[in-house]
Amino acid sequence: MDLLDRLADFTVPPVPEAPRFAAGVRRKLHPRLLAGHVAAFALAAMPWAIGQMLPALAAAVRFTVTGTWPSAERPDRGAR
Repeated sequence: MDLLDRLADFTVPPVPEAPRFAAGVRRKLHPRLLAGHVAAFALAAMPWAIGQMLPALAAAVRFTVTGTWPSAERPDRGAR
């Protein structure tokens, strides 16, 4: 039997009513979206933020221990 003939005899279930459909979307999709956002935050945003904060924290610790603040000049990154 041809695929199109089989599909012609296939009965399609009716579309669920809107409140039930929306509840199903909320129940199935929202937890997955939340998990994806939490994973992206934990694996991408937090390491970046920590990497941005570490130089400032290291400078604060250096000031606490030695009493001198690192110079405000940035070393030339092109010179080696």
